[in-house]
Amino acid sequence: MTQRWESALPPVDLQEMLRYAACRAPTEEVLSLARSAAEEGAAVIRGRVCYTTVPVEGEGDTVHLGPLTVASRSLAATLRDCRCAVLMAATVGLELDRLIARYGRLSPARGLMLQALGAERIEALCDAFCDHLAAEYGPLQRRFSPGYGDLPLTFQKPLFAYLECEKQLGLYLTESCMMRPGKSVTAIVGVGGSGHEKGGCGSCGQKNCAFRRKA
Repeated sequence: MTQRWESALPPVDLQEMLRYAACRAPTEEVLSLARSAAEEGAAVIRGRVCYTTVPVEGEGDTVHLGPLTVASRSLAATLRDCRCAVLMAATVGLELDRLIARYGRLSPARGLMLQALGAERIEALCDAFCDHLAAEYGPLQRRFSPGYGDLPLTFQKPLFAYLECEKQLGLYLTESCMMRPGKSVTAIVGVGGSGHEKGGCGSCGQKNCAFRRKA
């Protein structure tokens, strides 16, 4: 059965927001813009998650997640020895999308900062939810999303249907498997197993990513 989770988010991490905006050495003017955009955007954000727990079984590169089955060597390796997995979808809501679209026309620089805020906020929401899961289940594997590694983006479709994302969160999937609202995430989180790690740059193989955190 799909459950819902909602909690207040931690304060905006301005440095993370600026990293998503690709501002490595922001001026005072840029910092002021970032703070103002963060304040305006945070006022309309509502972080929500829906999720369910399923058993995990594997046959080579094939992974069975309850009634869902997908072929992915990287996901199979991540979930090896896990006793179960949490299927999740998270969003910070439609109002931020509307604000981004509005400023895309009126002030592209502010629109960029709001895009960066959305990226920081959805990651903060997912981290907060995984902390909640860890308190209940113990150590977790890193979040693994459709489109990452060799897990096909098309796995969004059965995952969306199983979680009832439209009903639970008002979250929609386009024909090209993109999510609306845009600042949303779906993921698989293994419970137990070995090699526990949080999602993020340290667990990603894309070393040349423009948004990669510095070591």
